[in-house]
Amino acid sequence: MNQKIFQVNNLHFYFRILFNDNKLFDLSFSENKNDLMERQLSLKINKNSSSKFAKEVQNQLNAYFTRKLKKFDIPVHIEGSEFSLKVFKEMSKIPYGKTKSYKQVAEKIKEPKSARAVANACAKNPYAPKIPCHRVIRSDGGLGGYSGSGGIKTKKKLLKNEGFLPKKPLF
Repeated sequence: MNQKIFQVNNLHFYFRILFNDNKLFDLSFSENKNDLMERQLSLKINKNSSSKFAKEVQNQLNAYFTRKLKKFDIPVHIEGSEFSLKVFKEMSKIPYGKTKSYKQVAEKIKEPKSARAVANACAKNPYAPKIPCHRVIRSDGGLGGYSGSGGIKTKKKLLKNEGFLPKKPLF
């Protein structure tokens, strides 16, 4: 397993990627670099590994945060329950700058009464913003939660970066 920690141009977040064989296994981010470095992992990791794949991930994140990239093209290794995998797949279909409610995602995956379970699956997404869980909001237009680094503040920043115009104020 390889690891690289980097900062995206003009953004105060640090990103950490875990990857192997040109596949992403984890994408984490934080405003504090130490949060990413202090994680205890039971894997042998080659730190700050340099590779074409790591550079491509960094380039795509740079392009996304400068609004030049609308959809990531990074192969990922995804694990989870059958339900979570369906939610991740459906979230990946939400277009840049658009949102769907937890309920709409539940209906799309043919589990119409599972909006709360959709929210729980969103919380376990290891690939934000590639799998855009930040684009899933409450039915009433409220943002709902965000379990990624920085919480709801980060969700607001990600949506604002995409030019999302909410029905309710983000700030």
